[in-house]
Amino acid sequence: MRRLIVLVATVALVACDRSKPQLERTLKQVQQISAEKDSLLRDVMATSQFIADVNSDLAKVRGPGGAVPVAGKASDVENSLTPEQQRDAIRAKITELSQRLVENESKLAASRARVKALAAGNVALGAQLTAYDSTIAGFKSIIGNQKSQIEALTEQVNTLQAENASLNQEKSQLAGEKVQLTESLAELIAERNKVYIVIGTRDELVKRHVVELSGGFLGFGKTIVPVRDPDVSQFTVADRTILTQVPFPTGKPYRIVSRQDVESLDTPPGADGRIKGGLKIVNADKFWAASKFLIVVEQ
Repeated sequence: MRRLIVLVATVALVACDRSKPQLERTLKQVQQISAEKDSLLRDVMATSQFIADVNSDLAKVRGPGGAVPVAGKASDVENSLTPEQQRDAIRAKITELSQRLVENESKLAASRARVKALAAGNVALGAQLTAYDSTIAGFKSIIGNQKSQIEALTEQVNTLQAENASLNQEKSQLAGEKVQLTESLAELIAERNKVYIVIGTRDELVKRHVVELSGGFLGFGKTIVPVRDPDVSQFTVADRTILTQVPFPTGKPYRIVSRQDVESLDTPPGADGRIKGGLKIVNADKFWAASKFLIVVEQ
């Protein structure tokens, strides 16, 4: 009986020794199949993360609440890039995504062929091949979803570019309008600050239709007064913000016959209304407030 037990054990050991290479080969094949699945899973997960990164970049470029970013304001995608350059970078990433998907689909087919070859003639590995086919089907579904995501990302980039083109057009139009407004404002300010000066004898100024004689009796006692609508060509034009002094052409006394505020002069006229040596304006706003036409008559 003891000899029989020993014989059975010996036969079992011999059988185990003969099947050991087969078991090792099967184990190696199972490990290879597992490695194939792990490799494919890493590729698919890496692509999913890449899509998530692109989505994040798009959100940063678009700005809070989906708003188009202000030109010149860089997001965290690349602080040194303009919004247009950021969108170009994202488009390049989307192109890379498409290439990854093509590579992943190719890897799926190649991996399936390798696993099928490993399982050929091995009934025990048939179940592994079936499970692997199920894994590949899941990966294909993920890749299909990734394709849809890439299409959506591409559409978002196209929309952003269209919005940016419109924004640039509006910006250019606003810049043109700003230039026009600035020029118009400068013209208005220059016109507002224009003042007109004329100095001469009574006869000269009457002849030039700058002043006229008014009032009096029988030709006597007439007063020199400015005409209602003087011809500006008879005046010297100046900028009141710059003009501070008005020199007289001679050393004779003169009288201001226009409606300026003479108290705004450094030296107002005397009691007789005469002034010599020229005018020195100390308060331009008050001096020119009543009239922008200064008429000075030689006495």
